[in-house]
Amino acid sequence: MKRRNQRGAVSIEAALLVPALVLLAALATAGWRVWWASAQVQAAAEAAARVASQSVLVSDARARVQTVVASDLKTAGVHSKNTVLSHDLSAVTLPTGVAGTIRVSVTCTVGLGDLLVPGLPGAISVTGAATEAIDVFRSR
Repeated sequence: MKRRNQRGAVSIEAALLVPALVLLAALATAGWRVWWASAQVQAAAEAAARVASQSVLVSDARARVQTVVASDLKTAGVHSKNTVLSHDLSAVTLPTGVAGTIRVSVTCTVGLGDLLVPGLPGAISVTGAATEAIDVFRSR
């Protein structure tokens, strides 16, 4: 059996495989960054619901929700172009002994340039929602 010249075969294989592996790593990183932003928005919604459930007044609960969401997203490094808060804080006004729940929903529009590649156009919308029970026996 005659051996053929194998010179340059490794270079050709590397030229074909390395870009594919780099693309695969980039896609995995992109998926992780999108998941991470979604997890941070969910965590902000949970923290806001928890803080609102400890409030005595609806106005105080509303202010706390806005403050907690803004500070959590800022601390996590999620730069939202548009943050929409939706909440049901009516349980704060219930009398002592009556069960109720606080609901908070946070929707953020995060630019792909912040998540993936700087300067990349487009954005994704991530949403987090949480429900927290108020303490039935706490005085209000």
